[in-house]
This record gives sequence, C-alpha cells and structure tokens, in this order.
Amino acid sequence: MRHVLKALLVISLVTWLSLMITQPASAQTGTAAELIAGVNALRQNQGLAPYAVDSYLMSYAQSHSDYMASLGTWTHIRADGSTAFDVGIKENVAMGTNMSVSFCIYTVWSDWVHWETMVGYQTGSVGAGVAVANGNVFYTLNVSPGNTANTEYTSINLEPIAQSTSEYIGQVITNTPDPDGIIMHTVQYGETLWSIAIAYGVTIDEILTNSGLSLGTTEVVEGQPLLIRPATDPTEAPTSTATPDPGTPTPTQPRPTMTPFPTRTPMPTHTPTQPPSFVTRTLGQTRYVAIGLILASGLGIILVIYLGFLKKS
Repeated sequence: MRHVLKALLVISLVTWLSLMITQPASAQTGTAAELIAGVNALRQNQGLAPYAVDSYLMSYAQSHSDYMASLGTWTHIRADGSTAFDVGIKENVAMGTNMSVSFCIYTVWSDWVHWETMVGYQTGSVGAGVAVANGNVFYTLNVSPGNTANTEYTSINLEPIAQSTSEYIGQVITNTPDPDGIIMHTVQYGETLWSIAIAYGVTIDEILTNSGLSLGTTEVVEGQPLLIRPATDPTEAPTSTATPDPGTPTPTQPRPTMTPFPTRTPMPTHTPTQPPSFVTRTLGQTRYVAIGLILASGLGIILVIYLGFLKKS
C-alpha cells in the first residue's frame, strides 16, 4: 500500500511539472490557438472566411516566438538570418508584458500593415506561436495568403469590434468639432491609432490620410496632432455683385477753341506841354545872351570911367 501511494505521488508530481513546462503562456497572455481564433473572429466580422490552420506554419511561427524570447526582443529576422517575407509568408510579431490576444490584435496590430496580414486576403493558411520569457510574451502570426486579395479591408467597419473591446478605448477623450467642422486630436499616453479611430467612429486610414501620413504608418507618439476630420463645409466664396454696364459713352464734340484777340496796348496819354517862360526862352538863346552880357559889361565900364574919372576932372 505504501509503495502504491509513493507511485501515485510521483506520477502526480511529474504530471504537474509537465503541465507547467508545456504551458506556452499565462492565462493573461493567451495561447497560439487563441491568437488564431481571435484573427478568424476578426475575419468573420468582416465577412471573410476563416484562415485554415497549417501545421507547418504552426511550427514555423512557434520557432520564431521561441527565438524572440531567447533574445528578449521582437524581430522579423530569424535565427538563420532569413525572414518570412523572403519565402512569401506574411508575418505579424508583437512583444509585451502580460499582453492579451485581444489587445495584440486590436491595438498593437491595428495599423494598415498588420491588418493586411489578418484581413487583406479572402483566403489563406495560418499558423501562430506564443512564448513567454522574463515576464514578456512574444506573439508570432504567419499567414500564407490565397490568390485573391481583399480590397475592402482599408475601409473596415470597427463598430462591432468596438462593442466587444470597449475597455481599450475608454481612455480616449474625444474633441468636439470647431465651427468649420474640423476635429483635431492630440495623442495622449497609451492611445493608439485603433483606439482613436474607434472613439471617433472613423477608420485608421481616414486618420492617416487626413493627417498627411503614409498608410504604412504603424505608430503614433504622445503629443502628436492628428486631423480626425477636415472641414465639412468649404468656405463660401464671396458673392460678386455685377456692376451695371454704363454703356458706351457718346463722344462729346469738342468745343472749338477760340483764338484770343490780341491785347490792345494802350496808347500813351498826350499831356500838353506848357510854353517856356520868358527867362527860359531868353537863356535858351546862348549867343544872344553872351552878346548882351558883353554889351552890358562894356556899358558898365564906360559909366565907371565917366563917373569916376571924367566927371571929377
């Protein structure tokens, strides 16, 4: 009896250890099967057929998750230096602390590039791998796409998804439109393109296009401005009032220019000249004046001689 109890104890211990060793991830992080189920649920939401699970892709994805766990970081380069893209296999990878499958699909892989892997094709095969190391979980999703591309995934309706993942968008505080209808949003800590798109009811591609960003953009940073919605109504051009046509003016006949008459120069006023006085007339006769003076002087000399000398004798 004692040996039986010991055997049962040993078997129980070995079973418990094997379960602990083979457990790929914690309940918070999810398993490879849950990752595939989450991707196929997204595809079903978009009216797409689920990806078929492929054993080779499962091994291929798991080996890469194990390799990333050994490095302690995420990468698309495998241990031999190759990538999945080299052989035509699409790949999404993610790394995080206790990251759930839902958060990985709808937040980490919410950009245009990663969504192409999940919903960019009508059909395809899929494999997934999950590994945990030092508190971090490493997800790998590999897809071998079918021949038909899904051209509608750039306009994915996120409303049904938002109803089941509202815990990831509750932190986004939306802004009200300005008078022109423009909505701007500044990225806050912890927000992603997916959560912002859900909160405003638009697609990720609309945000990227409106903000002038490439459709291949996968991340936004805290403090980054995003144009959620441009102006709804274009500014009206000012209405021009037609100026009435005054008509062609009738040319006015020019008035003949009158040649001015020559100005009459006034004639000088004739002032009558007074006749010269007797003295002036007398003095004006120079020759006669001189003769008169000589005669008077001679007469005076005669009188002096007569009166002074002859009369006294």
